[in-house]
Amino acid sequence: MKLPNISGENHHNWQGGYSKSQHKGVEYDVWRMAVYTRDDFKCKIANEDCEGKIEAHHILGFTKFPELRYELKNGITLCHAHHPRKRAEEKLLVPEFQRLLGLSRATLFQ
Repeated sequence: MKLPNISGENHHNWQGGYSKSQHKGVEYDVWRMAVYTRDDFKCKIANEDCEGKIEAHHILGFTKFPELRYELKNGITLCHAHHPRKRAEEKLLVPEFQRLLGLSRATLFQ
């Protein structure tokens, strides 16, 4: 019996060119902890809607901006309730995340 091919496009984590498993590793862990530490291990939105565990979110996407994947200024700590789940929502929130961190879009590329 031949096993099904579960790599590349057939893998459940396929994201059009990278797998979510690429997030894992020492470099990612260091980046995530640096984001958490800078943000005092708290959601930066910090309002009455906060709930759930915290997550390190890439302000400008992991796949579209590989040069910014592990830049501290491209990360923000959000609780599960505030972490965007849809790409369209994520794009709309970029200016707000940058405002919360005191950054401009140009600052991210410096």
